Amino acid sequence: MSSTRPQLTDEQALRYHYLEVMKYTGRAGAERVDPWDPKADTFMAGKSAVKPDFRVGEGGFASIQLAVNEAVKKAKAGAISGRAYIAIEPGTYEELVYVPKLIVDGKPVAITLYGLSDDATATAIKIAIDQGMTGAEYGRRFTPVFDGLEPEIADIFRANAALPRLSTENASVLRVENDGFQAKNLTIHNAYNADRADVNSHCEDGKGGPKNANGQFAIGWHQAVAALIHNADRVHFENVGFRSFQDTLYFKSRVPGHTVRSFYSHCMVEGDIDFIFGRSTAFFDACEIRSLGSRVGHTYVVAPSTNIATRYGIVFNDCDFTHDGSAAALKGTFALGRQWFQTVRATPYGTPNIEGYRTRLAETSELDHPPLGTISLDVLEAVGKCVVMNSRIGAHIDAKAPWDDWSGGSRNADGEFIPGLWNSKYRPVQYTSGDFHRYLKDWLQAEGLSYAEADPAEPWLAEYNNS
Repeated sequence: MSSTRPQLTDEQALRYHYLEVMKYTGRAGAERVDPWDPKADTFMAGKSAVKPDFRVGEGGFASIQLAVNEAVKKAKAGAISGRAYIAIEPGTYEELVYVPKLIVDGKPVAITLYGLSDDATATAIKIAIDQGMTGAEYGRRFTPVFDGLEPEIADIFRANAALPRLSTENASVLRVENDGFQAKNLTIHNAYNADRADVNSHCEDGKGGPKNANGQFAIGWHQAVAALIHNADRVHFENVGFRSFQDTLYFKSRVPGHTVRSFYSHCMVEGDIDFIFGRSTAFFDACEIRSLGSRVGHTYVVAPSTNIATRYGIVFNDCDFTHDGSAAALKGTFALGRQWFQTVRATPYGTPNIEGYRTRLAETSELDHPPLGTISLDVLEAVGKCVVMNSRIGAHIDAKAPWDDWSGGSRNADGEFIPGLWNSKYRPVQYTSGDFHRYLKDWLQAEGLSYAEADPAEPWLAEYNNS
């Protein structure tokens, strides 16, 4: 196996058991032990039934959001404690669903959404929303949905509607801020079809040039999130499908460097660009991870931005990495991923081709006075960690070099990697903590920064027992 596919030892692999990965939460570098076994929930495991508190569909609420709103209202009135179960009749629900953080008398109240059919495709939350949408358009479309709802939900909507343009995290079909949230037997589908021209476009058909036969731009499209896990801890998805193109599944913490956890079992996630991404800890068990090559020539499954001091990033175990059978996928040049250099403007990596270029540490990341730029500690420390174990990786993934640099080159029509010119957002692949020190030793010293060097180096990107 080449050095670009580093392997865990048997001893190292034991540290990535789901119970070990899922037991840490809190501030990076000072995470506390908080044991959590999502598989112990007998309802989620299909070993017991529950009586729903609310029902969506025939004889119940007309929408999922209305049922969530009622759960919030009843919990605040003291009529529900611990967990609210919402059963959903099969069908397609064309709506946004926001599940807020819910604390009553100092204790969290968790919400469970579950489809009544075991077929996850039979019950779908499906609507089109994208990062290119203006706040005004968002407000016009969704004010009737959120008007009059509980403030925990309505405040999220109002904040989005006040934006000039939606950011990535605001362009989600399902938004989860609820600690202990569960979802089962559902499909969450962002139906945006990569067909909105970029507002900064300088060509007639948008930044991506001509559209393909499906009416999609190849580049210059917008992020369109199916599900956002926003600072919610102990989130569990069972038999859930996540569908979109770019940025399908996003998990983040509200405060940089704070670990929250989500667990995905027997789920399907599909997309093409960075479609599983974020800075929190996430474990995928027995899932299908499907790369789509219908509109782009190169795809990335994961884009982790894990903090350097966080123990675990994204872990896949017993998963199937599949593809859509497209001509692009059959070339065998797709990537497992790249480490997300989140909001970088000026990189300390590589050899600059700009005379006098220098990056220094500052509160923000900017390149507003070139050739001098700044990088924040948060951006510098978002290094990205991912391990793939005991999984089946399809022939669509580049077998020799499945990990790509960030902004470090491109792929030609045959899928061959062409190293690019240095640019201010560049970061090379960092397989271990040793790479971080090797690339930045002198720069870190000049900026007065010091990080302990693990011996042996900590694996950041690695595999174990895959086929």
